[in-house]
Amino acid sequence: MRKIIICSALSLLALACAGPMEFRKTHWTIDEVKSWYLKYSGQEPSLSHGIIYQGSDERFHHFIARMQREDNWAIIQIERSDLTLPDVRQYPSISSGTLGFYYVDPNRDFLKTGNYP
Repeated sequence: MRKIIICSALSLLALACAGPMEFRKTHWTIDEVKSWYLKYSGQEPSLSHGIIYQGSDERFHHFIARMQREDNWAIIQIERSDLTLPDVRQYPSISSGTLGFYYVDPNRDFLKTGNYP
């Protein structure tokens, strides 16, 4: 019985530390990203420049955003066929590269707002 209680407590702790469900989500629609960004951009200083475009592969455009208040990252993948970007770059296949290339504003049709960093 004690093992069950300990396992249950550890499971709840792990879920609490994992952050809100939307941060674990990776495959997003354009409307979901716009809605999420509209909700958090006014509250989260780290989103003041937009979200970071990381590059594109054959299937997805990849973006990332840091949520400092929750100390978490939003990993965002949008189907490449759903979104046209004027400045498409190769998504790096190694993790030692840069975090991203530039910032975009989802609520202004993913307009480039500045270089990262």
